[in-house]
Amino acid sequence: MDFQEALDEICGSQHYQTKSPLEALKYLHQEVTESQIAWLRSNPDKARQKVSEALPRLMVAMRLLGIDPMAVIEAKARGATQRQRIMYIIGNRVEVRVGEELRGSWTIWSEEDLREVHNLAREFECVLVHTPPEEANSYQVGFFNSGGNGTTYPSSKTPS
Repeated sequence: MDFQEALDEICGSQHYQTKSPLEALKYLHQEVTESQIAWLRSNPDKARQKVSEALPRLMVAMRLLGIDPMAVIEAKARGATQRQRIMYIIGNRVEVRVGEELRGSWTIWSEEDLREVHNLAREFECVLVHTPPEEANSYQVGFFNSGGNGTTYPSSKTPS
């Protein structure tokens, strides 16, 4: 069963029938509130059950409001990848990109500048892509969300 078939079945179900978008939103709110109360009362199983019940309520409310749930999911997925911040160090140059858009660039003049680039990448949770000048076509990637220092080097290029 694909997503659209499942959505049609949910909207056609007698259990989820509502008279108006407002009524659908009220039912959705009720399920989410009950989930939150269950969680606050240290009942995670009931909280999970209520959140699971809220999902079909959300789909019905979206349909009644004229929103295509699949289009929203696709748009949000595209938006999440487009906002990824990446700092490229290419030789002695730094480029900051958000998605495909170049947001800034500058030259690295010293080791202190390079340390500052690493600090900025960590502070702003950027992916750091380091390309040494002699290997301009191969990338080394470091992730600053993982708790490490973020930069990886080829084994033959490890700094001393």
